[in-house]
Amino acid sequence: MFIAGRPALRLAVLFVVGLVSTGTPLRAQDRDRLLRETAAVRAMSEAEVIALVPKQSGLQYVDCPNCEAGRQERQLVWTLERPDEVSCQFCKHRYPSAKYPDDKSVVVKTPLGNEARFDYWENESGYRHFFKARRDDEVRRYLASQARALANLYSVTKDRAHARRAAVILDRFAQVFPDWCYHFDYPFQQKQIYDGDVSPAEYRLGFRTARWNWWAYGDIPTELLRAYELIRESGVLAELSKEQGVDVVARIENDLLRNASEQVVNNRDELSNMSPGMWSDLVRVGQTLKEPRYVHEVVRRYRHLIATKFFYDGTWYEGAPSYGQQTVNALQGFARTVRGYSDPPGFVDAVDQTRFDNLNLEDETPQLARARYLLNRLKFPNGRAVPVHDTWANDRSRQGLMPPASYVLPALGHACLTSGPAETPTEWHLTWSGGYGHSHADVLGLLLFSGNRETLSDLGYTHTAYRAWTIASAAHNLVVIDGKSQASGSQRSPTDGSLLTLDTRHPQVQVVRVDGGRGYPKVGGKYERTLVSVDAGAGVRYAVDVFDVAGGNVHDYFLHGDADSAGSIRISGVDLKERGSLLPEGQKWKAPTNEGQSGRAYEPYDAYGFLQKLQSGLVDPGRPPVVEFRVGDQPTVRVTLLAEPGSELVVGENPAIRGADEDDAQLGKFSRPFMMLRHGAMGGASRFVAVLEPTAGPGMIKSVRRFEPRPGVLVLDVEAGSTRQVIVIGAPVETEIMTGAIPAGRVTFRGDVGVLTADEKGMAFAYSLGEGGWNIENRRIESPAPEKGLLVRIEDDAIVVNGVATAPLPNDVIRLVTEDGWVYPFTVVSTEPAGDSLRIRVLETTAMELDTAKKTFELKCFPGRMHQGAVSVEWLASQLDDLSETKKEPN
Repeated sequence: MFIAGRPALRLAVLFVVGLVSTGTPLRAQDRDRLLRETAAVRAMSEAEVIALVPKQSGLQYVDCPNCEAGRQERQLVWTLERPDEVSCQFCKHRYPSAKYPDDKSVVVKTPLGNEARFDYWENESGYRHFFKARRDDEVRRYLASQARALANLYSVTKDRAHARRAAVILDRFAQVFPDWCYHFDYPFQQKQIYDGDVSPAEYRLGFRTARWNWWAYGDIPTELLRAYELIRESGVLAELSKEQGVDVVARIENDLLRNASEQVVNNRDELSNMSPGMWSDLVRVGQTLKEPRYVHEVVRRYRHLIATKFFYDGTWYEGAPSYGQQTVNALQGFARTVRGYSDPPGFVDAVDQTRFDNLNLEDETPQLARARYLLNRLKFPNGRAVPVHDTWANDRSRQGLMPPASYVLPALGHACLTSGPAETPTEWHLTWSGGYGHSHADVLGLLLFSGNRETLSDLGYTHTAYRAWTIASAAHNLVVIDGKSQASGSQRSPTDGSLLTLDTRHPQVQVVRVDGGRGYPKVGGKYERTLVSVDAGAGVRYAVDVFDVAGGNVHDYFLHGDADSAGSIRISGVDLKERGSLLPEGQKWKAPTNEGQSGRAYEPYDAYGFLQKLQSGLVDPGRPPVVEFRVGDQPTVRVTLLAEPGSELVVGENPAIRGADEDDAQLGKFSRPFMMLRHGAMGGASRFVAVLEPTAGPGMIKSVRRFEPRPGVLVLDVEAGSTRQVIVIGAPVETEIMTGAIPAGRVTFRGDVGVLTADEKGMAFAYSLGEGGWNIENRRIESPAPEKGLLVRIEDDAIVVNGVATAPLPNDVIRLVTEDGWVYPFTVVSTEPAGDSLRIRVLETTAMELDTAKKTFELKCFPGRMHQGAVSVEWLASQLDDLSETKKEPN
């Protein structure tokens, strides 16, 4: 797909599927530019122009078999100077070619019953290369753009000669288009030329049966439509009609524009990210040809998409910010296209008996403003869209950029914990969104932005041969089980994580905990990540990363360094030796050769073939290793690993993708460092514990020790700068903390998460989350028990709950939990009594329906789930006490 802001490879002609826009009105100063652009076609005779128009449909995706450069079968280009050839823009080989002769043909009947021949060269595996069809497609795009430019030139100069030349091109396309064959044209898949006419029932899903373009979303010839609009009143069409003895206007409108539009509108529209652009094209045709039914049809689709394709927090269902941006831009563009539209007098739509007068979809759908806000929120401080799923790493804009802050997108499944000064913030991003298209196998994936760079990276999107690598779980910062990527996900088999805890009340300590078990549905064990961000002051900032896994035999904890700049790794605490491949014995591996092999991401251990230049060593649990990621001579993040016995540390490098600039031939030149901690669980459990410290220097952390005073209770003693922290995770019963780290007497803790901090002056602060708290000598710091009530009503902007004793605070997160284990979090705006109940006003839309009589709970927005049984409403509260008043000044 084409994404705004994505640089294309050099092509002779560029074509973007999407909106037809009148653009900026042409001015007299455009005359010289247009004269230059159209000089070649104006120098031709009418007969030469007519002869240049392809008599049959072309194909876009035709690979150059002579080299491996470029990407996505888009290497071949065409020029008017050599009109019967195409050439590779990289190796310069020309086609037709004696080396790759077009010695085979596909012969089919056309839609009108004539014969069409498509010549091709076939490689040794049987894959067909249609070089002549590629030439025809390039000529189609060139002449369509020339018709538009000539019409623009006429609108500036009023020289009817320019209008006539545009009309000749238009009319010739109208003559040949009805007989163009339908085709299936997709990168790295065998092309299909359909035999005869094709009914809508035979169209492939996803608009994959096309004629004008490679993809039927773009099958309305928008350049020609705009040219027709500009020259329609020039008089030249009447002249052509008289000369030819036919109604040229009717031929253009019926055989070209209406013919193409009927084909497009009859496709099954699944309301995708490409739909709004196609709708705008249909609106333009409807306005030009006075076909209001086109307008009504696509407005219905627009409304249905708004209602069913966004999550309740306002994010686009595919999760990737690049595709969200594309979709929201196109939806807003569509709304502008129909702004002020009115039906002809007396018209009533036959489908729903409506008519439009001064239509205004922008006022009708304020959800788009919310979606735009969230896209601006989901950016790093440098303007880059957070590159989760299929998001371009160079999708970057400071427009709308917001001040750094912690936030959550609860329906999508993404949280950001932010600390540090606004000028140089540290952001920890954790994602748990499911797979619903353009997704990666990355549930519980972590990203770190610090020092104005992405120091623990996610690669994002690519159309290169290594797309399989970018999708695979092993390319992300998470745990891989038995060398297998997580499930790909769908509405029928969702992989969404479940938010268990989110607390961002206190900048000193922030917590997010997520269950990602649906990512590995066949394992059936635990797959849970807890991230505790600590900002102890005096420049001490780090995160404790705890990843609990149960099930499977081999657990691999991955962290990947900067993907934008050349990097390296330094290790202390482990003796490393060169290591062979991480592939299982006997498994052979070759790098993918094209994007069409992206399914390899889900083959066990295949992604491990990308892990190169390996070194490894066994970890001594009593000697925690430190892994330092670097860019040049500068450290970016230091990782202290508190490993379990029997763990192996592996370091090396893997493809960074980004530096190749979407050129397959360059992929091997760019890498990023990685570390992997392997624990052989053999059907049991693993607990990966790491302290992650973003740094631009030697770092503040001096030492980290790990204790387990009770089974399952994790205690860390962290000495950092002039401070010291005791961090406790998962203490359901009162547990004595015996670290000697804190200048106090007997210390105990009970709760989900606790952090106790001291500095050179004494105790600093105590944080507690979950029922219990700290006992420090004679001082009690208490955090309340979790609240759990019953959902009794859903209002336009509120959740009404019974059976709770306290209320959450603004910006807290509450969780709606169904009996079958689904979690739907909401952000609190305010609370108020509602009789015997509590009304909790929330930030997100409450696009849900609760039927207490039938005991059903249904999402009316994406993904439209239905749950049976009661729904509980739950939340946790934290407490942070400043202990500085207990510090005693020396006499």
